[in-house]
Amino acid sequence: MQREPNPAIEADRMHDWGVMIRLLGDTDQRPWTVDEIVRDREADQIAREDTLDAILRLTGAGLIQPTKDNLVFPTRAALYFDRIAG
Repeated sequence: MQREPNPAIEADRMHDWGVMIRLLGDTDQRPWTVDEIVRDREADQIAREDTLDAILRLTGAGLIQPTKDNLVFPTRAALYFDRIAG
């Protein structure tokens, strides 16, 4: 039997991807601050909490690395995945 997709999980994945796109984009700046990511996504009507939660999930997954001065970088693993998947 096939399961129905969980809307909450799908929304989390969408938010995670929205953050990663900004960090991995060729034309975008690097590094981003957490506040810049939040403001950029708020312009697309994405709630601050959704972006902050995505940053926490991505950090826990080892795909982004925040610094003490509030900068956020993609990890080597994220950059490598982007290169092979892109």
